[in-house]
Amino acid sequence: MRSGSRRTQKEDAAREHAQRVPLRPKVGQVRGAFRLGNSQIKRIGGGRWDWGDSYHWMLTLSWPRFFLLVGVLYLATNLLFATAFYLVPGSISNARPGMFIDAVFFSIETLATVGYGFMNPGSTYGHIVASTEILLGMVEVAAVTGLLFARFSRPTSRIVFSDYAVVTNFNGMPTLMLRTGNERSNLIIEASVHASLVRRETTLEGQMFTRFYDLKLEREQTSVFALSWTVMHLIDESSPLYGKTRKDLQDSGTTLTVALSGMDDTLNDFVHARQSYAAEHIFFGHHFVDILSDKVGDVRVLDFGKFHDIRPDGSDPARPFA
Repeated sequence: MRSGSRRTQKEDAAREHAQRVPLRPKVGQVRGAFRLGNSQIKRIGGGRWDWGDSYHWMLTLSWPRFFLLVGVLYLATNLLFATAFYLVPGSISNARPGMFIDAVFFSIETLATVGYGFMNPGSTYGHIVASTEILLGMVEVAAVTGLLFARFSRPTSRIVFSDYAVVTNFNGMPTLMLRTGNERSNLIIEASVHASLVRRETTLEGQMFTRFYDLKLEREQTSVFALSWTVMHLIDESSPLYGKTRKDLQDSGTTLTVALSGMDDTLNDFVHARQSYAAEHIFFGHHFVDILSDKVGDVRVLDFGKFHDIRPDGSDPARPFA
């Protein structure tokens, strides 16, 4: 009975701690901006829109927005040419006089080059408009087909990063840790990870300057990345985190950035993922919950349901690790 009560208290404490922990914002929530910690940085004052960027822009659209764009383009094209047919009576043979809907359906048939049934071009002007629409329709279909192929064939990853990074003792050494995992049942070959610390500093001349510190990791490469990978940085005298507290990181606007890349063995192509952590999402005096179960027979279970869970390690989170 006492054991069950103790377990309930631990579960309540864990739930209370999870509610206090702020959720890490996702990368790139605002279009045209990229996220760095809690900040979303948007470029202004640069060059004007370059039409050469249209292809790149359409590749970066979400699927709902992409299909919405295609639908709007399709509707606008048909309405434009339907109006051109409608404004000149006699352009469409057998069309009902004054019926704009007949011009719309005739435009749809022309754009798709499906051939004509009851209606067909009724004048030289009608043939010219129809020929122009057929040419434009071929270009639009080719462009949309190419975009669809490029979007489907673009390699993507299911690499997930932990919502938080932690600073705790590991083998007697203060260590910065974060966790990453592969949610697909495949392998990422020759995976490599790089981490950097970004913070604002004041130079001797009194100017604010953004400094990037590359963090030395315990392991930066692995031949096969299949399950999970705990990325670790030892905090020694050479570390930019040496002697720092969480408040120090918050005061200096520190951000931790992480990038992981490798070769997907299924797609046989390069994949990558990145994440950033603001100081509010770096927890001192905490450790990750173990997600790999003990071996039962020949089976081990990797519990992604606990992937983001962290627990206090019993140390004082306000003191610096040095």
